[in-house]
Amino acid sequence: MIGIELVYFEGCRSWQRAWTELGRALVDLGLDASVRLCNVDRLGEDERSGFAGSPTIRIEGRDLEGYVGAPVTACRRYLDNDGKGWPSQALLRERLRTASAERAKHGLH
Repeated sequence: MIGIELVYFEGCRSWQRAWTELGRALVDLGLDASVRLCNVDRLGEDERSGFAGSPTIRIEGRDLEGYVGAPVTACRRYLDNDGKGWPSQALLRERLRTASAERAKHGLH
């Protein structure tokens, strides 16, 4: 089962669309996942690390676009999706497929 987090903050208007797009990608690919919806304001300092703005999606602990760094308190824009506030289906599917393949390679389900 793939571990996923969608991290957001109140006032972000894009996190719900990101949630919908993530669900659509999971259903279309037929993948099992544990998806955690997290309000960044309720997370500890360690969990906020790597928060690249709202919404941030982490698959198996890794940011979709590879962001590593200090938390960013701003609405996020995804360059792969013409600067919209949610990632494209292509990016979601690519990262989900990669995570699924890595888990299979290591004998994890």
